Amino acid sequence: TDLMERFGITSGIQQAPFEINANMNWDGAPWSMKTPTLQGNVSTEFGKGVVSEVSGAARLLGLFSLDSIIRKMQLDFTDVFDKGMAFNSITGTGKIQDGVFITNDIVMDALAGEMQIRGIANMTSRMVDAEVKFTPDITSGLPMLTAFAVAPQTALYVLAISTVISPVVEVFTQVNYEVKGPLDSPTVKEISRSKGEYKLPEKLREQAK
Repeated sequence: TDLMERFGITSGIQQAPFEINANMNWDGAPWSMKTPTLQGNVSTEFGKGVVSEVSGAARLLGLFSLDSIIRKMQLDFTDVFDKGMAFNSITGTGKIQDGVFITNDIVMDALAGEMQIRGIANMTSRMVDAEVKFTPDITSGLPMLTAFAVAPQTALYVLAISTVISPVVEVFTQVNYEVKGPLDSPTVKEISRSKGEYKLPEKLREQAK
């Protein structure tokens, strides 16, 4: 937390044990960090917890706006993420070159699916440019299925109570976002969605009735 506070940010992650390992160096005195000369490597691992939507400065490793991503997903997929995003773990590594943090392997194993983050964050200019890929776990329950279904929820209901032996639902299997702008207030924009077919299991058909 001292490292994250050094950059003037907070984690935005609630109720989660975590470990952050950093090996860094910079020009000048140890107590006077010169960000443009910062070099090193960082790795992090969080246990079970929740990414809260309430912290306007929430950043993983102080750099990527998870709370802004969650707020965007709340708008896109109503009710599923209204209380933030619960997760089993978050892991990631990155390197710092001349004050620029680079990562391609931040992974959140969430109850609702898997989120992957890759990108760069300039700690001198305090700008971020990242790509976020979310793969929903459609099997986790009816709310996830209805949220990520291509068809309206009413159509899902009709399908669930129909006499079709093996109903197939078209769903969004992946949603991609970009995160760009100032570290304190980046813009999160959806750039694409992938579709696929999902065979509706009996347990979800029963939930829909």
